[in-house]
Amino acid sequence: MSTTIHVCYSLNDISGKYTKFIGASLCSLWENTPYHVTAHILHDDTLTDENRNHLVNLAQYYGQEIFFYNVLHYSAMVDFIAKMNRIYMSRYQGMFYRLGAGIILPSHVEKIIYLDADVIVHMDIAKLWDIRLDNASIAAVPDSIVGMLPPERAPLLVKTGIVAQDKYFNSGVLVMNMNYFREHPQLADEMVDFLLEHENWREYPDQDFLNYSFRNSCKYLPIEFNYLVSYARWHNLFREKAIFHYAGSVFGFDLSDCFSNLFWHYLYKTPWQNEVAVTQSLSELGKLCRETVEKAAVLRLLLERTERIFFGSPALYSELGPSFKGMFYDSGEDINSSLSCGDMLDVFDTIPVDERVIVVVSRHYEALKNWFSGMGLKEGSDFVNGYVLTLPEQKIAYFSDSAIIGRC
Repeated sequence: MSTTIHVCYSLNDISGKYTKFIGASLCSLWENTPYHVTAHILHDDTLTDENRNHLVNLAQYYGQEIFFYNVLHYSAMVDFIAKMNRIYMSRYQGMFYRLGAGIILPSHVEKIIYLDADVIVHMDIAKLWDIRLDNASIAAVPDSIVGMLPPERAPLLVKTGIVAQDKYFNSGVLVMNMNYFREHPQLADEMVDFLLEHENWREYPDQDFLNYSFRNSCKYLPIEFNYLVSYARWHNLFREKAIFHYAGSVFGFDLSDCFSNLFWHYLYKTPWQNEVAVTQSLSELGKLCRETVEKAAVLRLLLERTERIFFGSPALYSELGPSFKGMFYDSGEDINSSLSCGDMLDVFDTIPVDERVIVVVSRHYEALKNWFSGMGLKEGSDFVNGYVLTLPEQKIAYFSDSAIIGRC
């Protein structure tokens, strides 16, 4: 192949912890593609010098090129962003920058492959690049998750019949005809009008708009070019070579999971995985493990004690469900924490020591712990923190990027 492959990412990184996902994606792409691939990064002022240098160093390591385009240097994009501020907070606007590709990218780029940051290219991307668009404006993969949803849970575009369910595509991987986008610079403004007119279609705003705009001019691609990890896990599937899309914060730290292992395999090859990042990751993982151990200890004590007194918030107590039986006393929380406490302690004193336990279901456990301890009660024996039982179950294998990966 003599021509250059062009890929594009769009980026808004207020926290400074998002750019590394593009780094992992580019690392996977350059590792698996033996051709010249130029990366184009559409960004705003939130791209830090450190993150930019990391991307440059990564490109140099693989002997590839990378170019940066600050969308705020283009008046048409500044106007577009100002309009979008009426609809979305700025932290969510990076996904819209791709609509300015026709205005921003140099004229010699006739076609690009757009990739979301949460994509791992575990294949030679030339296979996707070589697909002819013919008369299509874009090419995309039908969304495998949407395809399996019952009709009542499908996107509104599908429910209303505007887009067929098996034709609703995922916008995380697109092949874009740049000539079309240059000839239609008004697409960005059309998106603003679309979102203002259809408030119910804002759950996946860029994806819904693209499906609406290109419903009659999209070339549909095989699933290997946008293989949703959530779909693959659901059906226990894996492909040897594919573009894996980790949409929906499905990154994990369980390396026995093939998809988690694949993501970390590439992230660890980037400049972001230094000793500080590794230490922070292990620290957060340790915190999750401690919380799991704490919950297990509370459950074990509840199984051992037959006489349980629950003290705290009625709302939290109701979340425990029918699994835990016992007497409940309303703490009144912030209103009056002494409400009914006298009756509760009188009852508690009449129960044999080895049968009784107070389960504190309150967000103010630390304050109540001091109160109970001052009365001579012993934590872990006479009373325990039941609030941990009301928290969502944390699965070490699958947690959102804000839990560990987002802190690196």
